Amino acid sequence: MDINGPLKIGVIDAPDSPGWELQVSFTDEFKQASLEDQGKIFQAYVEELMEGINTLPEGDRNRDGMAIVYQLCSQMLPYIKQGQIALEESMMVEIGQNQAVSITDFLNG
Repeated sequence: MDINGPLKIGVIDAPDSPGWELQVSFTDEFKQASLEDQGKIFQAYVEELMEGINTLPEGDRNRDGMAIVYQLCSQMLPYIKQGQIALEESMMVEIGQNQAVSITDFLNG
């Protein structure tokens, strides 16, 4: 499933790390939008993720990857709407190796 949104997400799989790291940054287009539009865009992205999750069967690797991104985005949504996240910075999110998910499958389509 291809969901385009305001985020650029990369996966770092360092052999010496206990899991994966997601490197999350915002697209230039999103950063240039007004605060009101950013809130609307991000809200729509969260809703699109939920719709995508609901269309896939449980246990589907894409669904599981989307669920990780959904959890992250739904937690960020109120802060995006308030303009409380520095959009020019990248965030690192650690995911434990015991996750039964292939985030790389989801991100690479």
